[in-house]
Amino acid sequence: MEKEESVAEKKQSLRVGPRVETRLVQADSNRLDVAAKEAGQTRAEFSRQAILWYLDNLENLDNNKREAEVSQAMRYATQEHVKAINSGVDRICKMLARQGRAVGTLYELAWMALPDDDNARAAFDDAVKIAKQKMAKHVELDEQEQAEKMKRVVKG
Repeated sequence: MEKEESVAEKKQSLRVGPRVETRLVQADSNRLDVAAKEAGQTRAEFSRQAILWYLDNLENLDNNKREAEVSQAMRYATQEHVKAINSGVDRICKMLARQGRAVGTLYELAWMALPDDDNARAAFDDAVKIAKQKMAKHVELDEQEQAEKMKRVVKG
């Protein structure tokens, strides 16, 4: 019984409230009629609910727009950072390639300067082997150090 009274009171207060009118093109008016019919409401009830929903959610719509703008700005900044990192990596790789060519040239020159002696060539091969082992050891230590640094950064 109370529910019937509250609905009747609401309808009465709506009749007393200010009237809002608008114009729609025929196609939109037809869409409104179909939507209201599907909702089981009159055109006025459906329109009223749509306006109230819009007013209630207007702030959320504005917030969503701002969030989209912030998201877009973050995406752009991330892309720019990735470009900068890739550019740096590319530069480092080119520098390493130049160093590799220079070392290869020195290797060939040293090899060509060796006397035609098996002992000299064996000594050269041993020196190359030792140098590779030392470099591998330094690289492993550097990688371990970097891994530890990354763990500290990730753990905070």
